[in-house]
Amino acid sequence: MQHSRSILCHLATALLLALVLAPPAFAKTKLFTLTDPRGDDDGDGNLIYPTDDEFARGDLDLLSLTASADSDGTWFEATFARPVRQPGSETIDDLGTMLKTVARFGFYTINLDIYIDTDRVPGSGGVAMVPGRLAEIDRNSAWEKAIILTPRPPEARGELKRILMRNLTDEMKKDDASITDQEAAALKTQIPGDVDDRIFFPNLVRVRGNVISFFVPNSFLGGPAKDTWSYVVAVSGANLLQAFDLNRSMGHVSEKDDSLMILPISPGTWHDRFGGGRDHAANQPPLVDVIVPKSGRSQESILQDFDSRAKRPVILPGVVPAEETKKK
Repeated sequence: MQHSRSILCHLATALLLALVLAPPAFAKTKLFTLTDPRGDDDGDGNLIYPTDDEFARGDLDLLSLTASADSDGTWFEATFARPVRQPGSETIDDLGTMLKTVARFGFYTINLDIYIDTDRVPGSGGVAMVPGRLAEIDRNSAWEKAIILTPRPPEARGELKRILMRNLTDEMKKDDASITDQEAAALKTQIPGDVDDRIFFPNLVRVRGNVISFFVPNSFLGGPAKDTWSYVVAVSGANLLQAFDLNRSMGHVSEKDDSLMILPISPGTWHDRFGGGRDHAANQPPLVDVIVPKSGRSQESILQDFDSRAKRPVILPGVVPAEETKKK
């Protein structure tokens, strides 16, 4: 009997070791990492965080973005200087709605935009960012795919489609519009499909400490992310309550509200937006942190380079991970 127990014990130990030591069916493969300096979460050098207790310097300071492949897609991992603020049980309206009920993906103050040039052909893709960023992508990194990480992805996706439809309708109302009714109808049917094909709002998200991880399927990118593609990466403050505004969902908004869940910037110091903006600068981008090429211009000089009178926007350069690795 004792000999049988010994055999069973050895078998159990061997089985446990096999389970512990066996490799996973598909281990993640690191594809690349883009790094960004610590302490540059001040936009053009003058941006001031809101005085609201929901924000503190360092919250939106992106330190790195890592891409890793698994069998079905790419996991992106964004690391920030401070722990990611997670929504709690505090109420956000008179009905007692809890913040964690609205921001159910584990974060609520951060937007992270990634615009990807997959074909590397200058000018072949888009240069416009999603509404409210008030900047454009360098045509040498014109994008085919965009990933918009935001606290309420379904609502952001719906809001973007409403903005695009509203802008199309406004264009058709202009006296000098040359578009035919048939062409307008065709464009309207293409808007939802174009958004879904070209822009992805991650809804598989994990938050741990100062890291947000999010998954992008191969069906969207056409395979794992590549280090030879060009990436424009920009961090902004999330306007969570915009996504919770019933009036917006019903279409009751003005032209001034054409922004996608982003906190604006204004001169002075503010409780509910970023301060430190220029006077009379309607096209100043409210971007807090941007990854820029190591051998190029600084983030501050890039975000300062716009002209409100001429309506010339900031132009953001792309970063190619394979090229950045060679510079180290």
